[in-house]
Amino acid sequence: MNQQLIDLKNKLAPIADLIKDKNDVFYLDYPLHLNVGDLLIYHGTEQFFTDHHIHVALKRSEFDMDIEELKQKITPNTTILLHGGGNFGDLYPQHQNLRETIIRTFPNNRVIVLPQTLFYKSQETLEKSAALFMQHQDCHLLARDERTANAFEQFSPNVYLSPDMAHELYGKLPTKNTQTGQSLYFLRKDIEASDIEKNITAKLPAGSHIKDWDDILSGQDDFVLAVSWRLAKFAKRHDISRLKDLVHQYWKNYTLRIVQRVAKNFLSYDNITTTRLHGHIFSCLLEIPNVVCDNSYGKNT
Repeated sequence: MNQQLIDLKNKLAPIADLIKDKNDVFYLDYPLHLNVGDLLIYHGTEQFFTDHHIHVALKRSEFDMDIEELKQKITPNTTILLHGGGNFGDLYPQHQNLRETIIRTFPNNRVIVLPQTLFYKSQETLEKSAALFMQHQDCHLLARDERTANAFEQFSPNVYLSPDMAHELYGKLPTKNTQTGQSLYFLRKDIEASDIEKNITAKLPAGSHIKDWDDILSGQDDFVLAVSWRLAKFAKRHDISRLKDLVHQYWKNYTLRIVQRVAKNFLSYDNITTTRLHGHIFSCLLEIPNVVCDNSYGKNT
């Protein structure tokens, strides 16, 4: 076992102390999509619930969360947990809009934003969002880096530095124990990619192993996601809470198999160079030697 990774996992424990009642918790904005980094955070969060004996009464994604349902089921003692990751800001507005809706609608409930990285393209949008959050009576923000923590001070007086929730998976995954002689270049191809990926790729010899999450995912994954989206939206439209719960349970079980598949893929390499934060974190959790480079806005530094 790696002591540094054990220490990072242990640093997540204080989050449990912020929860007012471990039997009265909502977990919102779980990732009903195929960004594997978010799925690692998701399963780390689920492992955190298990490890700290937290009973979550309601789990909803962006596709089936309904404010009226929350109003009916919430109590004055309910703690609302908002999924962590790297989407706090205006780069992924659907998730930020969800958070802001919760802040506006439940001003008296404790709201905990699980470990996040902040990025705004627009200073004006940042200031408007900060003003909204600062009005909340009991909002707690966890930051994955000091830059985000400093920015969060505009949003709330309750700001904490914290590791990524994926670290809760340490000790629950297989680790590297054989050599293959192969190297992986795990490089972003999405909205957060930059010239860094181009520069790395340009210097690699022909035949190098270059991948991103989409190269490991399958057509079946896309099909399961599409069906899950349709069911979640149907359940929201017709106010069927039981169906929402079933969609979550199936998605949790299915995406755990995705995590296991990605782990098997990563373990087939002796070392990994990546521009994805969770390419780095996952490599560490699997105890694979790795080098991390930055993304387009400094998420990995």
